[in-house]
Amino acid sequence: MTDFTKKAISPPSARGAQIKLETMRVISAILIVYTWLGVGVLISFLGRIAYFYEKTSGQSTGYYFLVFPTVILMVGAGWYLVHNVDFTGEPMGDVLLLLGGGLLSFFGARLEKIMTGER
Repeated sequence: MTDFTKKAISPPSARGAQIKLETMRVISAILIVYTWLGVGVLISFLGRIAYFYEKTSGQSTGYYFLVFPTVILMVGAGWYLVHNVDFTGEPMGDVLLLLGGGLLSFFGARLEKIMTGER
């Protein structure tokens, strides 16, 4: 192997690239946590709206069932944070996020139907 080939295969700045990669992983993890905190705030708003409507109207909204999709979404997000920082390619995490999102959508649609009088 010639000197030119060795330089092409292993660049002298490999250590710098390693540090940049680790920095990007940390930044990615921080952004993912920040995003999921925003999702959690939105879910809590939905729960508070359902609670308020149930207390003021007397109609049962089942706001306590919101715990199930919230826990499933938390487990799905945690699955990705533990196994892989990127949100792609983990079937178990994908199924958990799909199930949690589907239940959350069902709860939101049901709440909307209750609040608008089931037109």
